[in-house]
Amino acid sequence: METIYQYLVSLLLVVILSAAGWYAYEEGYMNPLIEKVGVYMMEAKAEAEAKEMQAQGLKRGEDFLDSELKGNKQAEDLVQGVGSLGKLKKSL
Repeated sequence: METIYQYLVSLLLVVILSAAGWYAYEEGYMNPLIEKVGVYMMEAKAEAEAKEMQAQGLKRGEDFLDSELKGNKQAEDLVQGVGSLGKLKKSL
């Protein structure tokens, strides 16, 4: 009987957290979090691209610029609210 109560409490917590997360998303309160996580992911992608180009023998600043990397362009689009991740943000 005790395990049933533990399962019910756990289920109730999951439902409450899900509802709170959905409400925060719909109201736009999660925009800063979405933006920070998205920018972090895109910058990591740009750094991987830069390391790949450096492994091919290209030099940063001479053969390619950081602003030309696809990940950095996507991070900028996210901040401006365009692109696939930029559309996740809700307007207030």
